[in-house]
Amino acid sequence: MKGIFSALLGAFDAEGRPDLEGVRRVVRHNLELGVDGLYVCGSTGENFLMERADKEAILKTVAEEAGGKMKLIAHIGSNVVEELDALCDQAAEWGYDAVSAVTPYYYKFSAGEIRDYYRHIADRSKLPLIIYNIPLLTSVSLTREDFAVLFEHPNIMGVKFTAQDFYLLERVRTLYPDKVIYSGFDEMLLSAAVLGIDGAIGSTWNVIGHWAKALLAAVEKGDLATARLIQSNINSVVDQLLGAGLYPTLKELLALRGAACGGCRFPMGETTIQHKAAAMALDAAIRAIDGQ
Repeated sequence: MKGIFSALLGAFDAEGRPDLEGVRRVVRHNLELGVDGLYVCGSTGENFLMERADKEAILKTVAEEAGGKMKLIAHIGSNVVEELDALCDQAAEWGYDAVSAVTPYYYKFSAGEIRDYYRHIADRSKLPLIIYNIPLLTSVSLTREDFAVLFEHPNIMGVKFTAQDFYLLERVRTLYPDKVIYSGFDEMLLSAAVLGIDGAIGSTWNVIGHWAKALLAAVEKGDLATARLIQSNINSVVDQLLGAGLYPTLKELLALRGAACGGCRFPMGETTIQHKAAAMALDAAIRAIDGQ
């Protein structure tokens, strides 16, 4: 379960319903790009804007299209326990390799409640669980004590670490060498890679996942000059995506590469001419670097 996993973009029609053919196009695009796996129905997939039936349709379609050719992680996180349990069971039925879940959010859950949430999933799941630390969006920061308790569970495989606390990341890596750690900030991949992560999960890997793989390979060989150059190129792409609007611009980039997946679900805004123009400029820039 090591390597680069694209946080799969969601595909929706004009009414906001899942476009399952669009989902298949995005999966095929990632297969051709050569990433190691997909993280399905996470933030990038607009999980928290969908009802359960839509998530089920997308999870099932991805598994069918991937056809065992890459590793799959199903994000099943939800504050609704019935949905959580159902998606957990279905991910196993559809052939996923692991499940993942963001911490419960909005309410000020205690550390004990968050640990119980994860233990509930780990006890129930037939698949290994990857916990998810993303305090920027959940306002929940998992602590070293949380990791110590949770990593005692034999079915908790590791963590998607989307936090800026690299001291904590280093401590977790050192204290739990057998756990799998994925970096979640594309713009900080190099900083995480030198601390010994096992891979990364990110939105931009849908387009530049081959750069991420090359960066990890350069770090493995001790070629930090190459790794720094790749990170600089990644960050230039990230800068432009954030400036233009991350998800709609990424979707337009995929459309330019034959993997049209529509716009974003309301209340996210509609795709604009500016998004399309930014995608065209980025596409040209990425192709120019790839052609060097």
